[in-house]
Amino acid sequence: MRNRLLLWLTLLIVGFLAGFLPPHFRSQRLESQLASATKQYESCQADQQLSQLRDAAALLYLEATRKNYGTASGYGATFFDQAQRIADSSEDAAVVSLLREVLATRDQITASLAKGDAAAVSEIQSVLSRVEYGTKHEHGTKQ
Repeated sequence: MRNRLLLWLTLLIVGFLAGFLPPHFRSQRLESQLASATKQYESCQADQQLSQLRDAAALLYLEATRKNYGTASGYGATFFDQAQRIADSSEDAAVVSLLREVLATRDQITASLAKGDAAAVSEIQSVLSRVEYGTKHEHGTKQ
């Protein structure tokens, strides 16, 4: 009787483990895959934001070289607002440092554009170069 009870108890435990362990390991594997996919998604999102920032800088430069200072001012506001948002939310120290440097030029560039000063083009070109180089190479974007 005691052996039978021990046998049933052993079978019960083995049955429980056979039913519990495979779904548990599958759940852990799926959680790991989800974490990996989430990290990849966030990286792609950061790359997209930096790409949009480079586009805004290029449009700002293009309009400034065309002497469309009013339009360039609009692109400048967009560019600097995007740079501020990315600097506030990024975890990449190199990108944050670069954007803080770029944001330090905001008032000077905005004032130059408001005055219609052609010197704004060289200031913007410097910013564009730093943003192009810094966000592609320091962040690791492959383009």
